[in-house]
Amino acid sequence: MLKKDGTFVTALDLRTQKLIEAKMRRIFPEYAFIGEEDPRSWARAFKPQCRIIVDPIDGTGPFARGLNYFGISLAVIDESHLPLLTIMHLPGLAKWCVASFENQVAIRHRITRRGNSVRISKHEMSPPMRMDWRIEDSFTYLGSDAHQQLDLAGYPGKIRALGSTVAHLVLLADRTLDPAAVILTRYRIWDVAAGLALALANGLEVRNLTAGTDMQLGEIFARVTQVPPALMVGHPKVLRALARYVRVRGG
Repeated sequence: MLKKDGTFVTALDLRTQKLIEAKMRRIFPEYAFIGEEDPRSWARAFKPQCRIIVDPIDGTGPFARGLNYFGISLAVIDESHLPLLTIMHLPGLAKWCVASFENQVAIRHRITRRGNSVRISKHEMSPPMRMDWRIEDSFTYLGSDAHQQLDLAGYPGKIRALGSTVAHLVLLADRTLDPAAVILTRYRIWDVAAGLALALANGLEVRNLTAGTDMQLGEIFARVTQVPPALMVGHPKVLRALARYVRVRGG
C-alpha cells in the first residue's frame, strides 16, 4: 500500500521494524527507538539522548517490484550525537556492513555465514582507491529526485539511481568500482544514519553541498534535520573532482 507521501509500505516493513525494536530494546532498554514506520517517534530523532535509529526496509519500491536493491539500516547513537554502532544489510545481494566506534575510533567488522550461524569479526579497511581512477569512467549514485535540487549537466561520468539510499551507501562502503560517489537529496535521518557513519569509518568523506563544507561524525545526527542539506559522499579525491561539476540549484 501507499503512505501519505506516496511511498510504498508493506507488511514486511512493519514486521521487520517490530522485530528489530523488540530485540534492540532488550539490549538497550534505556535508549529511545526511532523507526521510519512509527511517525510518533520521529520527534525524538535529533534530541541529545541515546537512541536507536532504524529503517526496516529502505527501497520498499524496488522490493515490492521484485528487485534486489533494498536494505535494512540500524544506527545506535549516544547523547552527544556520536555513533556507537552501525549495521546495514542488503538481503537481496547478501551484503553486510558493520562498524563499531570505540572512543570515536571506527572498527570495521566482517560478517560471515555458515549455515544458520553468523560470525562477526574485526576487518581491516578496504584497499585504497585506484590511483588511475578517471571521472569520465565513474558512476555516481543518486536519488530519483536529485534533478530537482542539483545541476549535473556538466558531469562527464555516468549516473545510477537504484531506489535505495541504503543500497547506494553499502555499495560505496564496499569500495567496488561502481559507485565512485553517492549524492543524497531529500532524505530522512533513518535513510542515512548508519550509512554516513559507515562511510566515515571507511575513510570516506561526507560533504555538505549546500554549505560547501565537510561533515564530521557528530554533525550527521545533530544537524541532518527535517530539511536536510544535499550531501556528497566518497573518497576525497573523487569529491574534489566532482565538486567542479555538481551544483545546488539556486546556490
